[in-house]
Amino acid sequence: MSYHSDAVSRRSIDLFSPQITTPANFPPTQSPKSTALTRSTRLTRRYELSYLAEDGTVAYETRVATAVPEIEEAFSALARGTVIATADGPVAVEDLVPGMQALTAEGGTARITWIGSMTLFPNCSIPGVAPARMTRITADAFGVGRPMPDLVLGPRARILLRDARSRMATGVVTSYAPARSFADGVSIIEVTPVAPITVFHIMLEQHGSLRAAGLEVESYHPGSDIGDRMDAQLSSELLGLFPHLRGFAGFGPMAHPRLSAREVEAALTY
Repeated sequence: MSYHSDAVSRRSIDLFSPQITTPANFPPTQSPKSTALTRSTRLTRRYELSYLAEDGTVAYETRVATAVPEIEEAFSALARGTVIATADGPVAVEDLVPGMQALTAEGGTARITWIGSMTLFPNCSIPGVAPARMTRITADAFGVGRPMPDLVLGPRARILLRDARSRMATGVVTSYAPARSFADGVSIIEVTPVAPITVFHIMLEQHGSLRAAGLEVESYHPGSDIGDRMDAQLSSELLGLFPHLRGFAGFGPMAHPRLSAREVEAALTY
């Protein structure tokens, strides 16, 4: 399949449309409030989600929504095959079901209330759209058993940092940092998949840190400043992907502050 020039005149393009060879993420550096609304063409993609409904049953849906970083972040932290620690033992992310209890780095368990996934493609035929990038963390990169074995994380994954670098940047000893910001080309490597890959994210009843192959990975939260980063239309679109919530307040407080990639770089050179 090839990319046809007549597609760019459409107001909305489904990234799984036969007119586009492969979908991919927008570069994370684009202006968050103007990405979708100032472009004559709005790229969309399909998202899969499962969640706990009000009656306690598990619902499954497929939604089409705008492909911008603030929305894709909710679906792109964990590669298919990532093993998550649960109260019932280790479970591959693709086999998790809302309602299960995940073990957290904060101690105890937290109920999984929502799971989202999407497919990333290795190549991109759309000008200005970056190819999919994953982060491979080799065994013991952060210490013995952290992780064990190698762990592949999605482009939006954040890991829990517990050391002086966090305190220097945030004033507290624990914080979340983008996994890809630790890439050194040796033990932590950015890779482009050679075939389409499914990536996932998980929301917990209380925001916290999932235990994935010995590393602590942040569960999904849109961030406490979501209202400042998104306009009303995109905010409504994002919230619509979480049918079990009635508003952004439903995400609750964040367990730890976040570091930007720039702050991590500064801390690593400290």
